[in-house]
Amino acid sequence: MALGAGALGLVVVAALASVQLMGSDGPASAGTTPHTKAAVFSSWAAGPAPEGSGMPQCSYGAGTLLCARPGAVFALSPADGKLLWRRPVAAEPISEPPVLLGSVVQLSTDGSTLLQGFDLRSGKQLWKRPLPHGTTVRYAGGTPLLTGADGTITGVAGTSGRTKWSRRLPGSGTPFLASFAGDPLAYATSTSQDNTRTHITAMDPHTGAVRWEASLKGVLEPVGSHGTSLVLLSVDRLSGETDGVVRYAPASRTTRRVALPVPRLTPQAGMVGDVVYLLATGGSLEAVDLSAGKRRWHIETSVIRGSAPVGDGAHVYFTAADGRLLAIDARDGRLVGQTRPRLGADADKVTADLPAPLVVDGHVYAAAPDGTVFGVAAHNPSGW
Repeated sequence: MALGAGALGLVVVAALASVQLMGSDGPASAGTTPHTKAAVFSSWAAGPAPEGSGMPQCSYGAGTLLCARPGAVFALSPADGKLLWRRPVAAEPISEPPVLLGSVVQLSTDGSTLLQGFDLRSGKQLWKRPLPHGTTVRYAGGTPLLTGADGTITGVAGTSGRTKWSRRLPGSGTPFLASFAGDPLAYATSTSQDNTRTHITAMDPHTGAVRWEASLKGVLEPVGSHGTSLVLLSVDRLSGETDGVVRYAPASRTTRRVALPVPRLTPQAGMVGDVVYLLATGGSLEAVDLSAGKRRWHIETSVIRGSAPVGDGAHVYFTAADGRLLAIDARDGRLVGQTRPRLGADADKVTADLPAPLVVDGHVYAAAPDGTVFGVAAHNPSGW
């Protein structure tokens, strides 16, 4: 089954009212939660902020959409897209959305030497912390984790930006850090020099204490967790293609591998319960059921590049490089809705990481290359 960018005849595309971001740099004057049907919700689209360019990266917290793109960080009302505040930031690439810790909105841009904290209500900058070159920033359990070029991991207090702890994991080189919503642990992974094994260290992000370690066969990339188990993608060390999904249970030190019928190139992954959704380069989307140990369904979407898929139990959502938001029936993999493309002046620029949609209280929020952030009702994708 193939879906082209022009297959808009499959859906009814609703006209979205545009809300332009016209406020000053100060306060404006005027995930994934369970799927619930919204009583009243009008689709909206907020036009791009004057500063910056590219697709916004957004998160949700304390009843607010928190977004950033190169040149600006801003907050929107999820009800109607109204601008709450906007602040200028460095015009550098952004591959992660702002993160809310308490009442502090944190942001770091790719390659930046600065971690910044902004007030949730006003957008005022509260503090900034210089970062050495080559530092990456991840968040776990409400704690920013900084990984230096030498492999040292530093835990930072979310409200003040001050150091809580710092340590280097023995023999890990420069680890890749991953964390997942609802999981209290952070995971540091590194592969052996011959690419035959992956070392995993599960850490308490608040203290840096190691909770468990494992050395597993193959090149593995963590993509999610379910209960106390860690879920990883198995990558062929020669072709670089993903050929399976692995679940590791640290309590029993056992693994379960579900092979993919066809290896996939650089898939984006998302999880809902025990089901892993994989969207590969070229548009192949499939649902892998870890409990059943098999692929549940598969669809060819014709989306050359897409975001990580997210789900709410009823649908699976992802964004395309042309700004469309697509909805797939989670039961059988049918296309049930998509929005119109929103390309903009920066459509010729390749975004390293397309922002995944947000599913909150029966609504779906997404961003587009023209800088638009928009919201639609999750219960009726055919009406988008």
